[in-house]
Amino acid sequence: MAGRRARGAASIAALAIAVGAGACGGPAADLFQVIRSGTIPGADITLTPSGDGTVTCGQRSHELPDKLLLTAENFDFTYQAKRGEALASGPHPVYTYVVRTPDGNFSFSDDSPHLGPELRALAAWTFTVATKICR
Repeated sequence: MAGRRARGAASIAALAIAVGAGACGGPAADLFQVIRSGTIPGADITLTPSGDGTVTCGQRSHELPDKLLLTAENFDFTYQAKRGEALASGPHPVYTYVVRTPDGNFSFSDDSPHLGPELRALAAWTFTVATKICR
């Protein structure tokens, strides 16, 4: 009887360790992906920020400073993504953005009419990461 209890306790302990290790050892989730294209040299880039504090620029991973990571984590694209929003370009776009999120995809241009502050902030974040982090 004592032997069975010891084996049962050891099994439970092993299961707890396995579950704990699995929860900590998995890769961090991507927050979103932004694909920027445009009419000027260097416009085309794909950025994928991750919850582990990195950003993938094309195929290369870079450390993302805390301020830029917090900004990426706090974007809320739920409304645009769930609607699959595709804002029309204005007359003179320089950059066009396609954004992929867990909630869906959406697109806009830097001169799309009625751009809200969230999309303007994403355009600024993308420019900063592309020019300061991904160089």
